[in-house]
Amino acid sequence: MIQRGVALFNAEQFWEAHEAWEEAWLPDRHGPERGFYKGLIQIAAGCLHYVRRNRRGAVNKWTSGRQYLLPYLPVHHGLELERLVQDVDRLLLALAEPTWREGLAMPQIQRRPDSTQP
Repeated sequence: MIQRGVALFNAEQFWEAHEAWEEAWLPDRHGPERGFYKGLIQIAAGCLHYVRRNRRGAVNKWTSGRQYLLPYLPVHHGLELERLVQDVDRLLLALAEPTWREGLAMPQIQRRPDSTQP
């Protein structure tokens, strides 16, 4: 389910990625992976808000998503989360400007090639 969400996210299908990760998260919503899934879900939601030109929603979701992922840096389940958080920080900085920034590149989630994590 994690990799399906990553593939959807990287294809900029943010709602679908959100749903895939939520499906994976629900059975363990109170477990140790809670923040990991919530972080991915929130970042996908932030990207969806950006695409819909909702600055406030994008900033709120990206900010909360990055906070959820911080304890899992730099890599978790083979995903380069540190890089993802850096990309989100770049987006937050761009949206801090007073004018709307059209066409910002959305982040991609990279997998560590030598990872043995599931």
